[in-house]
Amino acid sequence: MTEDPNPPQEVEATPISAAEATGPTIDVPPPPREPASPGGPPPPPIIPLAQKPRRDWREHAWAALCHLLLFLAIPTVFLGGVITFFVWQLFGRKDPQVEDQGREALNFQINVAVVTAILGLTCLAAPLVPIVWLVAAIFSLIAARAAAVGENYRYPWVLRVVTH
Repeated sequence: MTEDPNPPQEVEATPISAAEATGPTIDVPPPPREPASPGGPPPPPIIPLAQKPRRDWREHAWAALCHLLLFLAIPTVFLGGVITFFVWQLFGRKDPQVEDQGREALNFQINVAVVTAILGLTCLAAPLVPIVWLVAAIFSLIAARAAAVGENYRYPWVLRVVTH
C-alpha cells in the first residue's frame, strides 16, 4: 500500500460574531429627487407599495354560500342547485365575484348531480356515489374558503355548462 501524500489535517473551528454571520450590508441611497419648481405643485410623496387591502369576509359571504349550497344538493340532487341559481341571479348583478363564483358553483353542482345520477343508475357503480359526494364536499369547502377571502376558485375536471 502506498501512503497518502496529503494526509488529513485537523483544523480548530473559531466562532464568528453575529455581524460576520449575516454578511456585509449595503446601504443604497434613495433616488435623487428633482427640486420642485417655484411656481409648480410640490412633488408627490413617495408611498411604499402596500399589500392589496383584504375586504371583510362579509363582503364575500354570498360567493362562499354558493359553494356551500352543494351540501343541500348532495342529498336532494337539485335543491342546492336551484338555490345557487337564485343567489347567482339576485346578487351576481351587483357583485362580480358572486357572478363568477355563483356560475362556477352551479356548474360544479350540475356536474356532481349528473355523475351521481349516472353512477346511481348503474348497479355496479352505485357504491361509488358516497365517494363522489365526499370528494365533491372537500372541493366545495376548499372553494368556499377561497371565495370567502376574495379569490376566484376554479373546480378541476368540470364541464362548464352554464356560461354568461
